[in-house]
Amino acid sequence: MAQDSGSQTSSPDRARSRWAALRPTARLRRQLVQASIFALILVAVIGGLSFVFGIIVLQYAMGGLVVSSIVIVAAIGLTVLYGIRGFANFAYGDLMTLGAYISLLLSVNGLSLVWGAIVSFFVLAVVGILLEVVIFSRLEGRGPVPPIVASVGVGLIIQNGIRSIAGTAEWLYPVPASQDIVIVPGLGIHPVRGILTLVIGVTFVLSAHILLKYTNLGKAMRATADNLELAKATGIDTKRVTYAAWVVSCSFASTAGVLLGLGTAITPTMGFDVILLIFAAVIVGGIGSPYGAMLGGLLVGLSQEMSVPFLVWLERPDVIGLQFGSAYKVAIPFIILIIVLIFRPWGIAGRRPAFARRSYFIERVTRALGGERGAIDASVGEANGGR
Repeated sequence: MAQDSGSQTSSPDRARSRWAALRPTARLRRQLVQASIFALILVAVIGGLSFVFGIIVLQYAMGGLVVSSIVIVAAIGLTVLYGIRGFANFAYGDLMTLGAYISLLLSVNGLSLVWGAIVSFFVLAVVGILLEVVIFSRLEGRGPVPPIVASVGVGLIIQNGIRSIAGTAEWLYPVPASQDIVIVPGLGIHPVRGILTLVIGVTFVLSAHILLKYTNLGKAMRATADNLELAKATGIDTKRVTYAAWVVSCSFASTAGVLLGLGTAITPTMGFDVILLIFAAVIVGGIGSPYGAMLGGLLVGLSQEMSVPFLVWLERPDVIGLQFGSAYKVAIPFIILIIVLIFRPWGIAGRRPAFARRSYFIERVTRALGGERGAIDASVGEANGGR
């Protein structure tokens, strides 16, 4: 009887413990609230622009989501490698190009584009491990500058190697011609360049989330990114984690390159042309934060495409007569980048350093509004006088 009673009382306790384990943490609840607020602001902005400029804004928002899918996949791979190795890989755009060309080579020689993309995915994973073994492992412990310079050299080697083998002619993937799927009159999406890109982008986002949150490798990667020495002390094989980071980064670069090639002509410089946009997404979201890279990629892609109706409106002679207004859309993400760096230098979703002030710019403005401008000028004068 005592055993039965004990089992009866322990069963509800086990059920409660399982429910407590599934209950979202305070940090997760806070992130969900922030994501909900961001989504509401985004919907409000799209709705307001649609009211002013018409349904064409929804078409550009759809295009922005497609661009965001490509940028997010690339930004996740770039930021994962940065979190583990601690340097910005400037060869990342050319790795995207390499993945696109490998897939193109296989698809024009009888293999389907899907299988070409899958083979390219694994080939780039092997290339990432080789880059770590041959080059970047030898630069470990020398600071961030030598790996950055080496990555620039690797990018130039890849770009010129592709140019020497494949030439400089533009190529297109052998995608069957098809019409846009009409959602409502005036709003449509292409089944391959639109729907397929969105589906693959969402799939990779979910895959990255599952990897980082629910696998031992992902937990080891997060621990290594937070504190390398502590991760070594706790028994984590940081070398294996580094190889895994290269595999994830380069395979994601391959997929991003294929997705980019679906929507544009394939050239030896196609990845190099978008690398600054990917860096902008990483910095806006928060350097070293994969979830920040997702948010930054979404913001960068949508802002670039949805600014077109406003820029076209500025082209009207009765406004300011801006010439080639839509060409300025590439500057919009970098304007957002500058604003984020001024008011939140660690990024929208980045982790604020413990020693960081609110922001140097905001602090100066606050002091000036508080009547401490004279003290600031005096301190600057003392600093200049002491030189």
